Amino acid sequence: MSKVLVSNVEKWVTPHLERAFQIDYTEQLKHSNYSSFDPDIPYIIGFEYIGEFTDIGSLGDVLTLAAQSNKLKTIIYLSSYGVYAPKKGQFKESDVVCPKNFVGTRAAILEDILVYLANRYSLDLTILRLFNPYGPYQLSPYVVPTVLERIASSGTVNIGDSEKVRDFFYISDLIDLISLILEKDPKGIDIFNVGSGNPTSISTLITRAQEITGGECDVLFDATKLREEYDYDYAVADINKIKKELGWEPKVSLEEGLALTYQWILGRSGK
Repeated sequence: MSKVLVSNVEKWVTPHLERAFQIDYTEQLKHSNYSSFDPDIPYIIGFEYIGEFTDIGSLGDVLTLAAQSNKLKTIIYLSSYGVYAPKKGQFKESDVVCPKNFVGTRAAILEDILVYLANRYSLDLTILRLFNPYGPYQLSPYVVPTVLERIASSGTVNIGDSEKVRDFFYISDLIDLISLILEKDPKGIDIFNVGSGNPTSISTLITRAQEITGGECDVLFDATKLREEYDYDYAVADINKIKKELGWEPKVSLEEGLALTYQWILGRSGK
């Protein structure tokens, strides 16, 4: 089992990474973690646990120090579709980067830092712009676990806008992709969208979840669930590039993924 260094990645993803890799995980990278870097150990980084812009600068300083010291070589960055300027249609990797909220802005700033370091210090960088991964260990307020948890308890789902369209893909497909990238050992800099390529509205997700589980939940509009910052009406990936260049596409259908996640939720609740 190969070793990877992981930081600033959501905690719910780490149990899945641990099934494929020996991971050295830190929630938020700091200067005290500098000794963990090794040019022979791939580094997987996200943009989580960045509460303010000064955190991004601190993170960039550590990465710069590691790159200058030749302690960093291969990077996989788990970015977000939030870097794109909104539009009605599938997003392509060549689309304009113009984030409209803090999530997208911090993801885009870190992309710029990593691209700069990769160019200056000849690092191998793969940027994965994730759409909507889901699966076991992910909890509310994410929409998939929220819906499935409410079905398990015959409760009520409070939704801000049920007609927003998203691109859901199961977590095991992401782990398979990371393994594939490390096996192929790509050189230079590349950017890929990661999703299913299939549009699913929140209302459709709720309907399918109820059909798959055989359970019910009440759905109520809740204005407090509307985000203060801009929230995309339509966020679906064009995955032609990653299919062509890496030969990757999701294996787990939405129906299968929802069933697997629901099984985990039932087990977690002791039902």
